[in-house]
Amino acid sequence: MKMKLYGSKTSPFARKVRVLAEELRLNDLIEEVQTDPFNPPAELLAANPLSKIPTLVTEKGEALPDSSLIVEYLMTRGQGVAMLPRGSKRWPALRRARVAEGIIEAAVATLLEKRRPESIIYPAFLDRQSQIILRSIEMLNLEVGALTEETPSIVEITVGVALAYLDFRMPYLDWRTNHDALLAWYQKFSQRPSMLNTQPPAA
Repeated sequence: MKMKLYGSKTSPFARKVRVLAEELRLNDLIEEVQTDPFNPPAELLAANPLSKIPTLVTEKGEALPDSSLIVEYLMTRGQGVAMLPRGSKRWPALRRARVAEGIIEAAVATLLEKRRPESIIYPAFLDRQSQIILRSIEMLNLEVGALTEETPSIVEITVGVALAYLDFRMPYLDWRTNHDALLAWYQKFSQRPSMLNTQPPAA
């Protein structure tokens, strides 16, 4: 019996989990179930009353209803991903991961807002999300020296997935311009098999 991962090929939160599973060499133990969270199947609702993706159901039938929770669980199941540093370097690493997660959240919020009827779209909200993203990109560009090009941790995975999602959903934001250091890192990271194997379908 395999673990079941309820998700979508276009969800950045699910992709973070899928990239991690590839890096941990656990993907053969996971069955991916393509899921629309706005039209959830009964089995997802039974596992996760929040009706959110990704949701992982373990071989024992235990449901893990959040990408961060799934990441923590999968890290106990495989090897091949760097652990977060200890001591004084731990908190800056966690900060970078959280900022990258915030980029994803702002980009998803932008996408959902733009799907509302045009008459009730809130331009100020969209502008705020764009500014959040651009400020965060600036910070990551300044701290890119702390991102490894070798064995990644969840920090590098989250940053890589966040930047890929901007390319996918918000190319007009042009995050690459004036962020040469971050772009150089991303161009290498995006060629990892785990990233290539989890690319979303063409928009």
